[in-house]
Amino acid sequence: MGKAGIVLGLEVSRLARNSSDWHRLLEICALTDTLILDEDGLYDPGSFNDRLLLGMKGTMSEAELHLLRGRLRGGILNKARRGELQMPLPIGLSYDLAGKVILTPDSQVQDAMFMFFKTYKRTGSASAVVKHFRENDLQFPRLVRGQINKGKIVWGALTHTRTLHTLHNPRYAGVFVYGRSKMYKKANGRTGIKPLPIDQWHTVIPEAHPGYITWEQYLENLKTLRACSHAYGKDRRNHPPGRGPALLQGLVVCGVCGQRMTLRYHSRKGILVRSIAACRR
Repeated sequence: MGKAGIVLGLEVSRLARNSSDWHRLLEICALTDTLILDEDGLYDPGSFNDRLLLGMKGTMSEAELHLLRGRLRGGILNKARRGELQMPLPIGLSYDLAGKVILTPDSQVQDAMFMFFKTYKRTGSASAVVKHFRENDLQFPRLVRGQINKGKIVWGALTHTRTLHTLHNPRYAGVFVYGRSKMYKKANGRTGIKPLPIDQWHTVIPEAHPGYITWEQYLENLKTLRACSHAYGKDRRNHPPGRGPALLQGLVVCGVCGQRMTLRYHSRKGILVRSIAACRR
């Protein structure tokens, strides 16, 4: 707007964490004859030499940020390789005063976790575990992750989603793992998370700490979950259809992601009505 004559800063190159923003500032200052001053000197962005110097300082500042990020990332990976990286633990596991992972001292929580895995081993179905807990009026613990009452244990009904998360968590098998997923950028600029298969995990250290099941039992549980799933896997496409009035159930595959479509039923006036098949993605 032509109302500023100079931009003051202790170290203006620190504004160059993003080169596009930095060069945009230089362009605006050059158009409006605005000077830039930091602890090293006074610059005129309208002058070629000064603008070249400011651009080089911005590039070096951005490169410094990249190097710092790489060093921090390398330190995290080295700690993970040794199994010394402290990460948030699921319910049923805690850190002791020495920083080692132990079973949660609360005996009620331990009993609930042992009952959970014992029930799944007996039934072989996540839905059956949820049904068992509800029929017997059993509560399942949960950790509060928010700022208020963070770390507090609360009890509630066991849900199917929490059951699947518990069965897929290798920490319950006493295994330290790191790098179970990979971040990627979507076409719209947002960041997504893609789960990786076990053979692509960055770190897997069996028997790193006490657990509720063994590593072999954990792998067997995953195998059972895949066998029970009617919605995923190419090997399930020839599976016979289940019960229900819907046509082509168990045969329709999403044309976008390749995953199998699922069906939802609800009762209307005592009649079983199907919903539109929907992809989980």
